[in-house]
Amino acid sequence: MRYCTKCKKIYTSDESESCTVCGRELISDPSHYSPVNIVTANGFELERIKAALTEAEIPFSVKECPDDTGLQILNSAPPENCTVSVPLGYYSQTVELLIGIGALKEAEELSDEDAQLVAEERQKTEEEMSPRKRFWVKLLSIILFIGLIAGVILLADIIGRFINPSFYQ
Repeated sequence: MRYCTKCKKIYTSDESESCTVCGRELISDPSHYSPVNIVTANGFELERIKAALTEAEIPFSVKECPDDTGLQILNSAPPENCTVSVPLGYYSQTVELLIGIGALKEAEELSDEDAQLVAEERQKTEEEMSPRKRFWVKLLSIILFIGLIAGVILLADIIGRFINPSFYQ
């Protein structure tokens, strides 16, 4: 594993000697406590990520993106984009958590190993339910929902007739 001290990014392949973002030389043995940028988010998504990391007791830091040019009037508006960082020792646990809550979706945001994990999970999901089976499940769900609504209306009508029979005459 290689690590860029400027971009706070890890590279799983040992082929590259320099960072693809900044060009800085990568170090080969980063500290367990080295910060790693996991995801960039804003607004509700950022709050959701922070809540999930806090609940999982994963230490993290949130930093405004330096190249962000979002409009902030007297610093009253929240920053447009913030980068969430975690210590390297919590990297795999954090990636699993963020995939679980849907915060990491794109393979471009993940390292090679994590992108492969996401691809395998998607393939398992697709194998479990083919498009034809998915169609029939949706159709059956719609029919059952309509039946449930009709049953509730029928039950309410029966109860109404029992409580006040003169209303229905």
